[in-house]
Amino acid sequence: MSAETSPPAYPSLRRARYAQAIIVAIAFFTAMDIYVISLLVEPIKHELALTDVEVGLANTSVLYGAYALFCIPMGLLVDRSNRVRMLVVAMILWCLGLLLTALSKGLWLLVASKAVLGIANAITLPAAMSLLADYFAPERRAMATTSYGLGQGIGQAGAIFIGGLGLGALTHMAAGGAELPFGLTPWRMVSLGFAAGGILLVPAILSLREPHRMEVQQAGGGSIRELWAFRGFLVPLLAGTTFLSGMSTGVMSWMPPALTRIYGQQPGDFAGWFGAVSLVAVLAGMLAGGRLSEYFRRREGRGSVMWPAACAALLCVPGSFVAMMPDLLWFAAAAIVFTIAFAVAITIPMIAINFRIPNEVRGAVMGLYIVTVSLGGAVASPLVAMASRGLGGDAMLGHGMAIVGAPAALMAAACFWWASRGAATPAHAVA
Repeated sequence: MSAETSPPAYPSLRRARYAQAIIVAIAFFTAMDIYVISLLVEPIKHELALTDVEVGLANTSVLYGAYALFCIPMGLLVDRSNRVRMLVVAMILWCLGLLLTALSKGLWLLVASKAVLGIANAITLPAAMSLLADYFAPERRAMATTSYGLGQGIGQAGAIFIGGLGLGALTHMAAGGAELPFGLTPWRMVSLGFAAGGILLVPAILSLREPHRMEVQQAGGGSIRELWAFRGFLVPLLAGTTFLSGMSTGVMSWMPPALTRIYGQQPGDFAGWFGAVSLVAVLAGMLAGGRLSEYFRRREGRGSVMWPAACAALLCVPGSFVAMMPDLLWFAAAAIVFTIAFAVAITIPMIAINFRIPNEVRGAVMGLYIVTVSLGGAVASPLVAMASRGLGGDAMLGHGMAIVGAPAALMAAACFWWASRGAATPAHAVA
C-alpha cells in the first residue's frame, strides 16, 4: 500500500498525553465552576431575595436547559469542524458566563449567565470526547476517556476546597470591615476569580493540533439516521443517564445547603473535610469505573461493560439518604458511598460510547448524551426544593433529596442492565 493511500496513524503517545493534560484541565475547570454554584446557593438566595425554587431554576434548570438545547447541534458540528477551535470558543463563552454571574443584580441576569455556561458546556464535552478518541488507540482509550471524568471529579473537590475556603475567607474579610475589590460581595468575587482563571487556559488550548479522524465509516460526518442501528444500546443507555443525572443533581447539588441548614456547618467549616471526602471518593470511583469497564470488555465482551454501571447505580440508593443521617460522621460515610458509586456509574457510559459508536457520529451521540444529562439535571433540583417545602421546609431537605434520588437511582440501574443486553447485539460495531 502506498504512502498516499495508507491510513493515518494515531498521534505519538507524547503528543496524545500533552493533549490529554490540557483536556483534563478543561474538565477540572468547568466542573469546578459548576459545583461551586452549590456553595453559593445561600448567599445568592439572600442577596438577590430569591426562593429555593427560583435558585434551583436559575442555577441548574436554565444551565441544563441551554445545555440540552444546543448539545445536538454542537455535537453534529464537532463531527464536521475543527474541534480545537471549538474548545477555544467554549472557554471564552465559559468565562463570559462567569463574569455575568458576578455582575447579576437580579434573577434574569443570573438566568442569562447560566444559559451562556450551558451553551459552553454543550461544546466542551462532545469536542473533548471526540478528541480523546482520535488521540488514543483503542487499547489506551478506556483510561484516556476516564481521565476526563477524573478531571471533573477533582474539579468537584476543588470547588469545595477553593470555593469554600475562598468564600469563607472573603466573608470573614467583609465581616471585619474590609472592602473587597470593585465593591463586590464575597460570592461575586468567587465567580469573578474563576472567570479570570479560565482565560489562562485559552493559550494552552490554542497550542493543540487537530488530530486525524480515526475509525471513520463514512467520510464527511454521519447523520442522526445512522444511529438507528444502535438503538438497542443507545435508548436504554441514554435513559439511564437521564435518571442518573437527575439523581446526582438532586442529591449532590443540595449537599452543601444541607450541611448548612441541617447540620449547622458553614462553607468555611466543611470545605476541608468535605472536599477531602469528595476528592478521594470521586478519584476512587472514576478509576474503578475505568478499570472495571476495561476488565469486563476484555473478559466478557462489549455488552458486559455496562454491568458495573448497573451495580453502582443500585449502590446510590442508600447513599441518597445522606442528609437524613443522624450526625456528620454518618453523613460523611453516606456521602462516600454515594460519590464512589455515582463516579463508577457515570464513567462507564462515556467509555462504552467511545468503543461502540463510529467516529463520524460520536459527536452527535455525545450531544444526545448531554440532552439526557441535561433533562435529568434540569428537573431534579427544583423537585427537591418543592418536595422539601411540601414536607415542611428547610428541616425536611434531606427527605426531599431522598425522595428524588433513590427512585432515580433504581431506574438508572434497570436501564443500564437493559443497555448491557442491547450492547451485546452486533450492529456495525466498532472494534
